[in-house]
Amino acid sequence: MIITIARECGAGGEVVGKLLSKKFNIPFYSWETLLDMAKEKGLYDEMPTFFTEDPMNSLIYALSINSHSTQVKQAPLKILYDLLKDTDCILIGRCGNYVFRDRGDCISIFLHGEFSKRVESMSKKWKITKTEATKRIPKMDEYRALYHKFYTSEVWGMSNYYDLTINTYRLGCEKTADFIEAYIQQAAVPIYTKPTPSEAVSYTHLTLPTT
Repeated sequence: MIITIARECGAGGEVVGKLLSKKFNIPFYSWETLLDMAKEKGLYDEMPTFFTEDPMNSLIYALSINSHSTQVKQAPLKILYDLLKDTDCILIGRCGNYVFRDRGDCISIFLHGEFSKRVESMSKKWKITKTEATKRIPKMDEYRALYHKFYTSEVWGMSNYYDLTINTYRLGCEKTADFIEAYIQQAAVPIYTKPTPSEAVSYTHLTLPTT
């Protein structure tokens, strides 16, 4: 099983992801973890716009170089799929709902929350004033929407692209994780079993051009 979590800034995605990781005893992969994996496998230098320590600047660079290239958009998604295709895990961000949507054991989540509550949360986390957080949070959300649109041509946060969209401030992070756990149990989502070649899914939306 793979649980993908997209989230607004300050909606508790990392907290919920780590709670789910404990509940299901499967690893939690943040963008930092994926960055380390990409570097270890020698993939980072090929795709710095996807596996990066400064994604905003790298994405702007990619857009300025070749905003219409299918190769630029699809190659890192295919690499992400290959990195995690044989694992059970929790994945934060990185267009996970798009990359793994054809995998039968994928559950995709989008977390959001009231802006004022997100400001209060992130001002404490970042140790900045609420005024500063009020300016910074929309920029983070705008970046995530741009990033998702660039790589998938889809609208970030649109409900029909996810199994669940949840306001974490209605339930709190722990009860949100409980709710997701109950949904997965009721949906009878299986733990991943590697398919035989004849059973393998064709990920046509990640197919790269041959020329």
